[in-house]
Amino acid sequence: MGAAAPAQQLSGRQGHYSVEIQVPVSAQRAWAVLSRYEAMAGVMPDIRRARVVRRRGHQLELAHTYQAPYTFGLPIQARLLLEETPPLQLRYRLLSGERIRSLEGRWSITPNGSGITLQHQIQIDPELPAVLRPLYFELSEANLLQSMRVLRQLMLQR
Repeated sequence: MGAAAPAQQLSGRQGHYSVEIQVPVSAQRAWAVLSRYEAMAGVMPDIRRARVVRRRGHQLELAHTYQAPYTFGLPIQARLLLEETPPLQLRYRLLSGERIRSLEGRWSITPNGSGITLQHQIQIDPELPAVLRPLYFELSEANLLQSMRVLRQLMLQR
């Protein structure tokens, strides 16, 4: 691929999105990166803090602080419930959060002939005035694409 940007596909609108990217790594390598929850703080473009609050087997509660252009620079606190199915799937949903009505999603790692397809499906409904929602969604879309590029780079590092 050289210096060219990785091919990505983003579909959806208004807080319902699916984005995917191809990565030439094993599912185990992709999972190892995706499941380093606390290490993503400061690495992912919108995660300022991440802390595993509790874990029971493949279910965990994660406290996040988001801060990005789509949060209009404000730190936003959220607690998520994650359900892992290693090394192929991670589901999450909002337990509590500031300025977020609802949030749920799924990460999928699908092996293919040359590595994996990493897919992120997300549904989010921010608690915002109607006038700010179009800008919020535009900024969220840019963040989703940037996040996938960062994850791809992390997965390719050895």
